[in-house]
Amino acid sequence: MRMKSNIFIKAVFCIVMVAAMIGCNKKAFVSEKELIISDASLQEEGKTLAPGEVIHLLGEGYRQTDNVMLSFSWETGDKVIPIGQVSGVYAEIVSVEPGGVEVLLPYRYPAARVDVTLTREGKTQEIGSLNITDGQAPKDLRLYGIKDKSVDGYILDENGLGRKSFTAVLSGNIHSVVNAPRSFGLCGLAEEDGNRSAVFLNFFTGKTEHLSGNAIALSRTPTNMIAALCCRDNVCTFNNLPVEVCADYMTKSSGTPAPVQPKYDLPEGLKPEYFGDYPGTYSEKEGIYSYLFSANEGNGKWATVILRKESLRKIEELDADAVIPFRVGQDAGYIITFEGGPSLFRVVNTETGEMDQPIYTYKSVRILSAGVHPDRPDHILLNIASGIATQIQDLDWKTKTLSPVSLPENYKEVLMAN
Repeated sequence: MRMKSNIFIKAVFCIVMVAAMIGCNKKAFVSEKELIISDASLQEEGKTLAPGEVIHLLGEGYRQTDNVMLSFSWETGDKVIPIGQVSGVYAEIVSVEPGGVEVLLPYRYPAARVDVTLTREGKTQEIGSLNITDGQAPKDLRLYGIKDKSVDGYILDENGLGRKSFTAVLSGNIHSVVNAPRSFGLCGLAEEDGNRSAVFLNFFTGKTEHLSGNAIALSRTPTNMIAALCCRDNVCTFNNLPVEVCADYMTKSSGTPAPVQPKYDLPEGLKPEYFGDYPGTYSEKEGIYSYLFSANEGNGKWATVILRKESLRKIEELDADAVIPFRVGQDAGYIITFEGGPSLFRVVNTETGEMDQPIYTYKSVRILSAGVHPDRPDHILLNIASGIATQIQDLDWKTKTLSPVSLPENYKEVLMAN
């Protein structure tokens, strides 16, 4: 049965690919008598380059309004679909002069042949082709530690010992980080010109990219997208962020905001700046999803806030040093943590939004952050204050046992990501 299902899926993929190729063939390719660009060529014709490198389109007659399109094709090793193909990718243009165009080769594609074309006013001209090396995100998860202005990546061995493999230096602080699987980057909140924004730290380029303004909190969604709770003039929306992820055969956007989004009033007594100390999370019951956030009202006062259906509601006020949304296994709720401990794990009733009695207590410690483990959904990664240092523990939610993770440095947040 599984084999028939796989064949059906592959057959549908073939039909889609054939349709796409037919659609592409309808483009108006110009004849030699009406060339858009005279003496057109690709300086890197036939060469093999890496993602992020610049290629040069040569010739005469380029305009600032021209678009450069890339088409990727590669051998898949599959007998049913031997060739993978992605067409119609707009290239990122670095510079345009009448005598040439420079564009960047993109990341997140497999090793492939790349055909380069120029489009103008519905007409298309072939420029050349080259090869690109593999630019996909790693499939293995790594542990990332966040400091004020840097992020370190670690590969963990079977004993939980981390070996540093990556460091990104940031121009500003980033916090409340979350990861869309296979995006090879982290989403977080950052201050930009006095406004809190959602940003994406791209591990491929090392650059921080702006995603959305007026963002007050982030959350991962059930479909592994990243959504931002945005608020302006006390009116809030909850939108998916356009974060690119690596798929098996192509690059796709993990979510573009819908044209019309529901709007929510910010609960009375709360301000946008109260949010964002920690990422939100979600809970589910009978197909209905709720999103859990926390709001720091100051002076040791916190509020739990839940977005469910068409309402954003303040549920409960409580005294704590921090209130951290968490999700592990089928449970979701809040960690109520105090300086010097304890830290109480309380699961939320998804219908009422109220918290049950503590299901687990971590004595004598304050928890700084709590991250999901995508490959091990019944585990949660805890970053714990230990005097002037921090320590990391992997909590098995089923057995309530802890396993240490050893890193050489201290971090304010940690999470598993790829």
